[in-house]
Amino acid sequence: MDEKYLRLLETVKALVKHIDTEHVFDKGVQTGRGAFDTSRSEEFDDLVEKAREAVRKAEDGINT
Repeated sequence: MDEKYLRLLETVKALVKHIDTEHVFDKGVQTGRGAFDTSRSEEFDDLVEKAREAVRKAEDGINT
């Protein structure tokens, strides 16, 4: 695999890992008295899952 695609794969893999381990959210709502509620939208979760699946497929292609 071309080096630029390997770098892209490693970067996407690191991003997905960061999102999973650091509990990254794309929505936030102030709920009053200084409280802030965070959540993930369905769209964000779908994009993360698609990235995760793309990494799996790419790694499977490298290992075969």
